[in-house]
Amino acid sequence: MYRIITVDLDGTLLSPQNKITKYTKKIIKLLLSKGLYVVFASGRHHIDMMYIRDSLNIKIFMITSNGAKIYGLDNQLIFENDLNIDIASNLIYLTHLDSDIITQVYQNDHWYINNSKIKNNFCPSLSLLQYQYFHPDTFNFSKISKIFFTSNNFKKLFNLEKHIIDSLDKKVHASFSSPGCLEVISGKTSKGFGLKIISNNLGISLKECITFGNGMNDYDMLKISGKACIMENSDLRLKNILPHAEVIGNNKDDSVAVFLNKMFII
Repeated sequence: MYRIITVDLDGTLLSPQNKITKYTKKIIKLLLSKGLYVVFASGRHHIDMMYIRDSLNIKIFMITSNGAKIYGLDNQLIFENDLNIDIASNLIYLTHLDSDIITQVYQNDHWYINNSKIKNNFCPSLSLLQYQYFHPDTFNFSKISKIFFTSNNFKKLFNLEKHIIDSLDKKVHASFSSPGCLEVISGKTSKGFGLKIISNNLGISLKECITFGNGMNDYDMLKISGKACIMENSDLRLKNILPHAEVIGNNKDDSVAVFLNKMFII
């Protein structure tokens, strides 16, 4: 039986309104009461993830910013790894002048952007943080956990992903959380790496982990888990590279909670 339950947030556990429903909250609390471990794994900033966790009044592990920061049951930071300063600088200058792309940065407790055009897939309502504008010529590139690029020009983002991978290879981990959002973190970490740390911390095999996701940034944690479940609304590329993963339904229908209820509770 599975003892670690790892779930992505946006497009997976959260509703289309970016909320955890009452039903899902109830199921999570029942699972924890049975002695199971729950891990929230997301590209979201650690402050936003802490707010979601605290609103449920639960103790869980958290993989934040796709693995750049990992938190334990008592909110202790158990791992962090930032982008190399020179790499961060190069990435930011790549798109700074491109009016079709917003370059966004998570640095410590702050969120920086270089433009706020709604047409560039900008979604400020998804974060509690107040964004600040920045210019690379006057910016300090240290302590950057994640750089992400948003746009409705998907072709540009796909080309940008290819360029980053070709030029930086394993120095970074680049992946899409959704077709309009390309996220880049240090090559030394990822959601999958975070899950390995938590598994080792608990002394529980990855074979005893069931994982849920919907985006390409979920791929490596899904691949290493004992059971992988992906959403009906998942990125088509994720479905194609994980043909044996179980497709469980849409996030609009509380599909993760329904699945877990049937597996562990009923």
